[in-house]
Amino acid sequence: MRARQYLNGCDYLMLGFDYELRRHGFAGNTCQIVLELASALPTGALEERLNALVTTYPVLRARPCGLILPQWKLPRRAAAGPSVRVHRDEPELAQRLFNEPLATTRGELARFDLIQRDGGRMALVFTWAHALMDAPSAEHLLALIGRKELPFAAPHSPPPARTRLGLLERFKRAWKNLYQIDQFSRAAPRSPGPRYPKAPARLQYRVETFSAAETERVRGNGVHFCGILGDAQYHAAVAVLELHQLHQRLGCPSASYVLPVPVGLRPKGTVEPLFGNEVGMLMLQFLPEHLDSIAHAVTMLKMQTEQAMRAGLLESGRMLSDLFRFLPLPAYMSVLKRGLRGEICSLFYGDTAAVNPLLTTFLGVPIENFTHVAAVTPSPGLGVIFYYFRGQLRVTVLHLSTVLNEAEVAEFAAGLRARLLNP
Repeated sequence: MRARQYLNGCDYLMLGFDYELRRHGFAGNTCQIVLELASALPTGALEERLNALVTTYPVLRARPCGLILPQWKLPRRAAAGPSVRVHRDEPELAQRLFNEPLATTRGELARFDLIQRDGGRMALVFTWAHALMDAPSAEHLLALIGRKELPFAAPHSPPPARTRLGLLERFKRAWKNLYQIDQFSRAAPRSPGPRYPKAPARLQYRVETFSAAETERVRGNGVHFCGILGDAQYHAAVAVLELHQLHQRLGCPSASYVLPVPVGLRPKGTVEPLFGNEVGMLMLQFLPEHLDSIAHAVTMLKMQTEQAMRAGLLESGRMLSDLFRFLPLPAYMSVLKRGLRGEICSLFYGDTAAVNPLLTTFLGVPIENFTHVAAVTPSPGLGVIFYYFRGQLRVTVLHLSTVLNEAEVAEFAAGLRARLLNP
């Protein structure tokens, strides 16, 4: 077993976001999945599974280290599995748990909380460090834990096959991404900023749930504007339009809106390597004049996506993040924000598509509902995640309490919902 496991560029980017959030007093760059269960779980069985999990995957108890080449330092001795805590139900408990930081420097990269609901039901809250893995990996890991009749597979996480290039060629390709950001800065985005600096440093979220009929209506709108495989494009265009309306209401006009669109880098149908963020980012920019209608926004999104793919910007962005791994985190974040004059993006956007189909039961208990949450950095302090649970659309709207208040976010979420249904 290797004593260390190196972070890829996207892992290090997530670690940089963690540094940025903790520096401003927030819990860090963590993600959360909440499973609403039909009945209580056997706590002992869960703990037994987690202890076996760490034996198979010791990286779950690793800690980040290395100034020159960042890596996960694996524990030298056998370690206990992630902690399992049991709570009585109370209002917004899952959100409070999300705002409890993980002790990543001591090897706490995941945590499980069980909330006892009325009527004998239970919620399982899985919180993990985003630097460790992305959403598809986390869903797959939960499915492995929850299928008690199956043993854990032997760890097998080979790096994806990629073209080997010399250092000079890597710099040339990475420069394309820097040049794109430099072009964006001509009409630099502006986020609302910390409008409530005295508010507690908390991340809050709300979930918009769509019925089966509403989901079909949203999908029909997506087909109309983006084609049969255009769900994610439609979601992104609607999110940017509603973001523009939010800025107008707040009296905080922006010269542009920069949207990072995540693109999975794993071969289709695989989750290997399981522990790692195998995601690239396509950076797209919308000017206010592009947002006068959903059709115009979709046209600009498609045009920029095609241009970026033709120019190889997805690969150049991956190379840039891999090269940035050699910078200390403070310097990394400073360089990252300098390109857009202190901004990282205008909106954190994610679209994880359908929830892993294996997540129907967990340790024999039926799963009734699913919620996915992720952190957003102080700039822009706002994000949306789209996903489908059992064919029905869910949208998690995230915000930092120092940037927006609950009334402003409620209006944004209501507008997003209305525009998805009636573009």
